[in-house]
Amino acid sequence: MRNMWRWPLAGFMTGGLVGVALLTINIVGTAWGGAGAVRADAAGRMDVLHTPPLLVSAGESTALSYEIVCSPAGEEPAAPCSPSGTLHVRAVGDRTFEDVPLARLADGRFSYSVPASFRGGTGFEYYVTFQDGRGNSATVPAGGADAPERAWIVSKWTTVDLGTHSFGSTRSPDSVLVSSAWGAGPSDLGLNDGREQSRIGPSGFDVAADGAVVLLDQVNHRLARYGNGRVEHFPIEFRGGEGDVAVGNDGTVWVLDDGGSQGHVAVVRGYGAAGQLVGRAGLAAPLGEMLRAGPNGPVVHSYPSEMWLPVATGQAGHTAAQQIAGARPGRPVIGGREVVVRASPEEARLALVAGNRVISAWRVVSQTNLGEVQLAEPNGNGITAIVRLWAEKQAEFRVLQLGQNGLGDSFTVTPAEWAESAPLSRFRVRGGTLYQLRSSPAGAEIVAYRMGGAR
Repeated sequence: MRNMWRWPLAGFMTGGLVGVALLTINIVGTAWGGAGAVRADAAGRMDVLHTPPLLVSAGESTALSYEIVCSPAGEEPAAPCSPSGTLHVRAVGDRTFEDVPLARLADGRFSYSVPASFRGGTGFEYYVTFQDGRGNSATVPAGGADAPERAWIVSKWTTVDLGTHSFGSTRSPDSVLVSSAWGAGPSDLGLNDGREQSRIGPSGFDVAADGAVVLLDQVNHRLARYGNGRVEHFPIEFRGGEGDVAVGNDGTVWVLDDGGSQGHVAVVRGYGAAGQLVGRAGLAAPLGEMLRAGPNGPVVHSYPSEMWLPVATGQAGHTAAQQIAGARPGRPVIGGREVVVRASPEEARLALVAGNRVISAWRVVSQTNLGEVQLAEPNGNGITAIVRLWAEKQAEFRVLQLGQNGLGDSFTVTPAEWAESAPLSRFRVRGGTLYQLRSSPAGAEIVAYRMGGAR
């Protein structure tokens, strides 16, 4: 089972989930070994931790902060670590980056306060280079000047205040589309519940254009497709403990396999209508956190970069260089737009952007603790979002229809998370229907909720 400390997801996670310890700062760069003849076991390892701001209010004070963690890569002690870094930053629209040596603070972090000159336009772009004094170096994000991190300047927010959440008033599903017991039979779904590990069930699912539900039954190494009153199974290769699935516009089913804990490289595989392998791409990042169908092919939200990597076009997988060069901080969606999410314990910020222009932006605040943003999907010029609200011993999901005038339709659903799935793959939305993956001691199910209208 994956240790949940390996799921920072700072753009979507905020920490504090009930029963789960989550890292609230992002590891966005890792350097192994070093240059030339420096061996990894002698040079050690350098991790770069950073939380991208992504969405910044006009005039808001903004600091870019980095933490360096040095550790040996083998049994031999590493050479002394003496990190230094340079930030490369420019206002959006400028041709050249300004090189700024990063100042090291008393607590060991490196920090840079973004000046007003970079916060007065449509945003700023940046990347950073670090050396650890042992021969290791890291560029974060990996694309450097060709695919930098960026922040959009938001001049107008629509603020949604959820107030104090009242637990226990959840909405029942309108229908149950899939209901399967645990097991390996033709009507079952796999459960991994060995000793001293969490229960792991199906990792994720997606809904095809024809309404069929495709579920990743990775414990049984197969895809399960539910439609027209029957279920079909397609055997697949799968090495990881968890993964994700997305159905492309052409019907190709893409599966993210994180490779597990045996040192395998994360990979995305595509399968055709008959379950045949039609595409494959090794992921240009240590881990993938989410797989989604983009307008031009599947994209993966990667760890540790916090960037969306394009992994294929049609059924042709992209090379690592193509993925890195095409990386974006926002998730591409239809109409040349991107969805940008930035979650923190204090608020969730969401926006629809088109290039340098912020179409709409929302701040979601709550007197009850905010957890992760489970889902953020465009709905015209609005967004359908799902946030976790939690207290010490309970949690629920709040479904939000965010529009130009604020909050429209909204309701609460129970998490039903008896078995573990991929952390951000419990929900999908298609048209006016919301779908949820749920689990209990009896088995797993996919349920549906009709959306629209005040409740």
